[in-house]
Amino acid sequence: MPRRIFVVGRSRLVAAAVGIVLLSLASAPAKAGCSKGVTLYNAYWCPYCKQVRAILARNHIRYTIQDATTARVQAAMIRKFGDTAVPRTVIGGVVVEGVDEARIQQLCRQ
Repeated sequence: MPRRIFVVGRSRLVAAAVGIVLLSLASAPAKAGCSKGVTLYNAYWCPYCKQVRAILARNHIRYTIQDATTARVQAAMIRKFGDTAVPRTVIGGVVVEGVDEARIQQLCRQ
């Protein structure tokens, strides 16, 4: 007597996987975020800026980027800060210079 093998269709397998993911997301508590306005003064070539972008992403913090390589943003930075150093993160009006995850989290929790 020949053996019969039941094969689960690929679409059912994908649907099951998606369901599991959605269930796990629904039960997970919401993470960090920030209720304050966050602006990152950033240069695309800067490795420290990349670290700050990763911190903001990891903590689910929405932010706007100001491109510090443009003349307009550089002029604004000189007026506001006195120089054009990056990364510089402004959270609710408070400036965080450099890479400082603990300070960023603290300012977003306040």
